[in-house]
Amino acid sequence: MNWIKDKLIAYQLTKALRKPRLRDIGMPQKPKTAGIFAATQEEFEEAKKLIRDKWGFQIRIEGGYYADTHDAVESISPQKFSIWGLPSDYFNSLLEEKLDFILVPSLNLNPYLRYLLLLNPSGFKMGFLSEENGPYLDLMIKKEGEDLRANLEKLLKYFGKIKTTC
Repeated sequence: MNWIKDKLIAYQLTKALRKPRLRDIGMPQKPKTAGIFAATQEEFEEAKKLIRDKWGFQIRIEGGYYADTHDAVESISPQKFSIWGLPSDYFNSLLEEKLDFILVPSLNLNPYLRYLLLLNPSGFKMGFLSEENGPYLDLMIKKEGEDLRANLEKLLKYFGKIKTTC
């Protein structure tokens, strides 16, 4: 049954990419909400820890990581999508709320996460440079080395520099 969802989510993603979306790209002075879309739980937890270290608990974090089965609150699985490849009501708050920024700590997101990222109306999406992430992100830097934390700190540093100049 999942292979049907996989095919239909790929179709929905292609269809959504062809339809241009208008959104305001804005730089918050002090972020209150952040999103994280990660390919694995480890990447999600590392990004969440970095955001907590930088801004503390004054910032609310939304999003999640891909999992084959829905086993945790933050997991995003095919079970939460309809047979037609559309997000269920489970994602209403994530798709309707404009987050201050979205952080993507993964080089390769699966179609489910890319579709949610594309549908989210947030003003600023950032992550690492890859051919796959190009159409979805506003700010991308090259990932150097294997240390995810150092790369995420560098990304947030550039985000801060852009924020201060805007």
